[in-house]
Amino acid sequence: MPALALLIWVVKHFVFGGFGQQDQSYRLFLQAQFLPHGTPVHTTALFWIWATIGLIGNLVTAVNVAVTVVLPRWVDYLLVGATSLALLASTGCTVMAFWDNDKDLGRYYARATVLDIPASASDAPASARPLTRDARKGDGDRCDHLGAADVPACIKVRPMPNFDFEPRTASYAAAATALKTGSALASGVSLLGHSIHYLPGKGQGHGVWTGVLDGSGSQPTEGVAVWDGTSNSNSACEFKGDHSFDRAFGGNRANSLRNLLAERFPGLLYQDQDVWGYCDGTDLATAKPVIVIAVTRQIAWHKRTVQRPDGVLVLTGSPSGKPVIEHRSTVHPGELPGTVYPGSVVKEQISAVQWLAGRGAKNRDGFGFAHTSTDTNATNPGEYLLRSATDGHYYYVTPLVPRNSSSEAIIAFAVVRADEVDADLNELQVYVQGDTSRPVNLTELSSRMVAWITQQTGVTVTTGAGGNLQEIIPFGKGMWRGFVDINGQTQDYIDVSGDGRTTPNLVYLKQSPPGSQPSPGGAPPPSPQPSATTAPSAPPSATDCGGDPAKLSTSQLAACVSSFSSALANRLQSPPAQ
Repeated sequence: MPALALLIWVVKHFVFGGFGQQDQSYRLFLQAQFLPHGTPVHTTALFWIWATIGLIGNLVTAVNVAVTVVLPRWVDYLLVGATSLALLASTGCTVMAFWDNDKDLGRYYARATVLDIPASASDAPASARPLTRDARKGDGDRCDHLGAADVPACIKVRPMPNFDFEPRTASYAAAATALKTGSALASGVSLLGHSIHYLPGKGQGHGVWTGVLDGSGSQPTEGVAVWDGTSNSNSACEFKGDHSFDRAFGGNRANSLRNLLAERFPGLLYQDQDVWGYCDGTDLATAKPVIVIAVTRQIAWHKRTVQRPDGVLVLTGSPSGKPVIEHRSTVHPGELPGTVYPGSVVKEQISAVQWLAGRGAKNRDGFGFAHTSTDTNATNPGEYLLRSATDGHYYYVTPLVPRNSSSEAIIAFAVVRADEVDADLNELQVYVQGDTSRPVNLTELSSRMVAWITQQTGVTVTTGAGGNLQEIIPFGKGMWRGFVDINGQTQDYIDVSGDGRTTPNLVYLKQSPPGSQPSPGGAPPPSPQPSATTAPSAPPSATDCGGDPAKLSTSQLAACVSSFSSALANRLQSPPAQ
C-alpha cells in the first residue's frame, strides 16, 4: 500500500506536472491523512489503521508458518507473539489518534482565543458557566482565569469595548445582484461569486463593494467590478494594456490561474471566499486592477494537520499578460484596503470555541456559540468586515447565538482583527453579553423594523431570502441596521437600537443617476434623504400616486403599488353595496 501511494505520486508529479493542482492536492492529502510530520512520528489515525491492516495480514501469515513449517517451537512462539504485540500496539495508537484528532483541532485554535465575560467567574453569564465553573486563576494580564479542561481556555473579565463600528450602506444580497448583473463586458466572463467583498474605506460612508470578474475556458479574467452601494450602476477597472492578465480562476489548460498558483506556491492554499479585488487609482478607466488572496499553509500539529494563515498573494497584470504574483507573508494595517486575514480561518476559530470546556461540556451540554439562522441573515450570518471609528482598524464581527439551541438571542460577539496578518493566528475575542440586560434577538429586531416601515410608509415588507428586509448588521454601540432591497437593490435602510430605547430611523437613499461612475477608493455616497438625525419623509400621498409614475422614486412606486394592492384586497373582501 505505501508503494502504491508513492507510485501514484510519481505519476501525478512527473506525468501530470503541468497540472499544479493535481500534484499539490495529492501531496497535501498524503500529509494530512498519513504523515503530518513527514515521518512515522506523531502519525494519524488513518496511518495506524493502515498499519493495523498490514499487521493482521502478517499475523495470519505467521500463524500459517507456525502450523505448516517445521521450526523450533520457540521460533513459532516468537514469530506469533511479536506480531501480536505489534498488532495490539498499533490498535492502541489508532484509538488514541482517533480520540484526540478533533480535540487537537480545538487545541490549535484555542491558544489564540480569549473569552471575555462582563463579571467575575463566580457570576459569569449562563452561556459561559460550563467553562468558568472550575476555572483556575490566570496570570491577571491576558487571562484572569484558565479553564479546567485539557483544551487551553483563557477567560478575561472585561466588557466589550466601544468599537463604534461604522455602518454599511447596502446589503450583501444587493451587492451580489449589482455586481453580477452589471459589470462583465465579454462572453465567458462572470463574477467569481465568493469574491464579493465589502471594503470599508477610511471614513463613514466611504465603503465600496467589489468582486472579481473571472473568465472561463480560454477567456482570461476581465477585471474588478466596483459598486458604491447606492448608485444605480457600477463600473470596473479592466486588465488591459500595461495591466493585461492572461489567466482565470475558471480557466482551463494554459489559462488556469489555479494551476499556476499551485505550481508557484505549492505550500499555499486558499478558499474562494478569501479572494477579493480592488482598483488601484482614482479613475476606474485607468486604475490598475489588483487581486488579493488571503492564503493559508498546511502545517503539522500533534497527530494531524491544520491550516495556518500565511499572509496574502497580490496579483497584478503586466504588458506581456503574464500575471505578476507577490507573496507577502506579513501585512500591516493600512497596506491594503480590505481584509488580509482569511475569513475561512475565522469560521474555524469560532467553531472551535465549543471545545474550550472539554469534550463532555461540548457533547452533553452543547457548550459553545453558533451563527444566527434567522431568515433575514440566513445567506450572510457573520464575519462582517467593519471599520472601527475608535481606532480605524478593520475587524471581522460576528453576532453569535447559543450553540445547539433554538434561541436566536445574540449572547456574544466574535471579533477578530482583519487588516493585519503574519504566519500565525490573529486573536479571537469572544465578548459574552451579560444576563442582566435582555439580549438582542434578530427575529424581534426584524419584526420591529417591519412594523416601523409599515407605520411610516404603509408598505409591508417581507423578510429573508427573496424578501425586502435582507440583512441586519450591528454598528455603533448597541445599534443595528436593516437593509430594504427592492428588485435586488438597497433602496432604504432602517436603524434601530437593540434595547428599543431610541426611535427607529428610516432613511430613503437618494439614488445617483444611471451611468454615474463609483469611485474605486470608496468616495462618499450621495447624502441619504433624510439624514440620520431628521425624521423620515412622508410616504407618497394619493395625489402623488395619481400623478406621473416616471416622476416617482422606486420606493414611492413601491409604496403606491402596496397601497393599491391593500385597497383592492379590502374591496374584494368587503364589496360595496349595490
